[in-house]
Amino acid sequence: MAKGIGQLIKQIAEGQGLSQKSLGEKINKTKQGIASIYRRATIDTDLLKEISIVLDYDFFAHFYEEPALEKFKNEQHSVWQNKLNLLSDKLDCSQKLIFSQEETLAIQRKLIAQLEEKIDLLKEKRE
Repeated sequence: MAKGIGQLIKQIAEGQGLSQKSLGEKINKTKQGIASIYRRATIDTDLLKEISIVLDYDFFAHFYEEPALEKFKNEQHSVWQNKLNLLSDKLDCSQKLIFSQEETLAIQRKLIAQLEEKIDLLKEKRE
């Protein structure tokens, strides 16, 4: 991450029109506490989570730009993509099965209707 996390938080907060005081009120910090956060290169994850929620911004995503975490992110992406592909294949199979069963039902309904007609004709002949 080229820009320090504190500077990124400051950029996002100011972009949303929040002063140090107003952001501080939202996360139970003083104006000086927020100024301290803005100067940080690192931050506690619980605090970052709280700020992320308040600002409705995923600050954690910026850490994935670092080479050490980029590999992890790519591996996780690959795992989830494989799961998605498997689910997509299962969905395709399920849809084909449903279509096949709908065709079978249509044929069975047609056959039942024909048999009912024959039964009605036989009843008429007996009467």
